[in-house]
Amino acid sequence: MKLNTVIIRYLTIESESNGYLTRVLSMSNKTILLHLPAYRDPELIPTIKDALANAEFPDRVHFGICLQYNPDDGFDDLSEYENDKRFKIEKMHYTKAKGLPYARALINDTLLTDEDYVCQLDSHHRFTKNWDSTLINWHDQLVNDGYNPIIGGYSPMYNPSNDPEERVKEPWMSLAACFYPFGTIFIRPGGIPNWQDLKSPIPARFLSGHFAFGTNKWAKEVKHDPNIFFAGEELNLSVRSFTHGYDLFHPHEVVIWHATMREERSGMLIWDDQHKRGDDQWWKGNDMARSRIRQLLGVEDSGHNLGDYGLGNVRTINEYEKYAGINFKLKAFQQYTIDNNLAPNPKNSPWKNSYYHLVNITHDMLPGNDYEHILVSFDDKEGKGIHQIYITDDRLDRFLQGNTIHYEEMFYTTETPVKVVYWGFSKTQGWMERIELTLC
Repeated sequence: MKLNTVIIRYLTIESESNGYLTRVLSMSNKTILLHLPAYRDPELIPTIKDALANAEFPDRVHFGICLQYNPDDGFDDLSEYENDKRFKIEKMHYTKAKGLPYARALINDTLLTDEDYVCQLDSHHRFTKNWDSTLINWHDQLVNDGYNPIIGGYSPMYNPSNDPEERVKEPWMSLAACFYPFGTIFIRPGGIPNWQDLKSPIPARFLSGHFAFGTNKWAKEVKHDPNIFFAGEELNLSVRSFTHGYDLFHPHEVVIWHATMREERSGMLIWDDQHKRGDDQWWKGNDMARSRIRQLLGVEDSGHNLGDYGLGNVRTINEYEKYAGINFKLKAFQQYTIDNNLAPNPKNSPWKNSYYHLVNITHDMLPGNDYEHILVSFDDKEGKGIHQIYITDDRLDRFLQGNTIHYEEMFYTTETPVKVVYWGFSKTQGWMERIELTLC
């Protein structure tokens, strides 16, 4: 409903109170910068159109777009919006792109002006009806409850090729899966239990890069580190927002959908394009990001001057660890966190170490051709299995067809694995080839 329609209706219905008009005017005047970094994205235009079509007050939705484009694509032409005062567009040839946080920093540092709120997204989304008012209402209610909120996390998925039929109907939360060896955390989505009974956003441990809603002050204060290429962006944003005094929340209802767009843009993602050009910026950038994040978390002193991209001074990193049930130096989680319970964490929950291993099994290692299963066992120094799985699924089928088994194995333990065993079991001969590898 447009604002002028609301005002006319108010003026023609004498029973409506002055307070209602005041509220409507106040709500409609609060502006939102829709923060959209777009790298060769065929969903950019549909995202813009859907955001406007579903906004209660589309005139208060402004767009800050970092368009990283290939002129040969044609699907992300923004010419119809260039004379629209709501749109602020920074164009960049895709060969000049320097990674997602760089684009995000550009938006917040140069395109964000006096908007009241920022809704940080990617460029491939769908929106619920009145999404703008919903987010503002949630945010302002949390403020009234005494919080300094940021609302975000992993949004449920939609499928651009089959929309709206394949939209996920329940809200998601961001969960800690494990620590990567280089010190960042693998954050994954999961459903919110009993979300139908919830009345307000729930406490979160992590924000998502593709959805975070907060004030102009937050976006200007917690600056995106342009030295991070991609990996670790979300952990960086979560920890720094918390230590700057912001309270993290997940939506308790679906408000925005997100598409990964990995398959749809296969071959034209930034790392694909750089690889074609013989450019190694993306993996050097990820190495740099991981080093900067380890320093941010207090795990090591890498010699970086983090400057404006360091921790805040309202809360400490230790306070975040206690809140989230995470120990960065030990790469450990509290059981309360492992069980996906809501923060803040209790003091007395036991701790388990996070363990990550990249399983890689080739036919040179296990040459058999009729395996019924393959045992993957992580053993202690006495040869006792700490964590064991039996590969029997399509990974085994593909292996028997000549492919390598290659995947990430993640688990929690109170013990220390010292070796990994790959052991094939033949349908005709029983236990056969056995490979034992020492772990670092």
